[in-house]
Amino acid sequence: MSETQSPNRELVRDYLKAFNEQDRDRMTELLAEDVVEHGIVEELHGIEEILGFLDAHFETFPDYGGTAEAMTAEDDLVTVRYTVAGTHTGQYRDIEPTGHTVEWTGIAMYRIEGDEIVEIWIEEDRLGLLEQLEVVDPPTHLRI
Repeated sequence: MSETQSPNRELVRDYLKAFNEQDRDRMTELLAEDVVEHGIVEELHGIEEILGFLDAHFETFPDYGGTAEAMTAEDDLVTVRYTVAGTHTGQYRDIEPTGHTVEWTGIAMYRIEGDEIVEIWIEEDRLGLLEQLEVVDPPTHLRI
């Protein structure tokens, strides 16, 4: 492990802790002003867009939080495989609140420069989320 990997891992752990605590101030300290998030739906530019997106999720799923299942670091990248969960009590896109507690998985990559997160890539199982919200039916069988 290079000397930069451990501090980068700790920075991402700190960010994820702030995320789970909905600590906007701490997240702001850890994100670069011009951070870019390549999200599952759209690309977000800057701290305010990212925090605004997260605020919307926290309104929809007020107990929204995640657990890092695995973390790897190489050079300036930290990759996290995670599980998030929350109770659907607010409108999600055009889906009225269901009251369902849902859980889905994802992978995020964080690029670090200095002591800030400058870029984030996110891939999540949103189809699984939609199945749990009963918006789409799970496939009965798949052939690959």
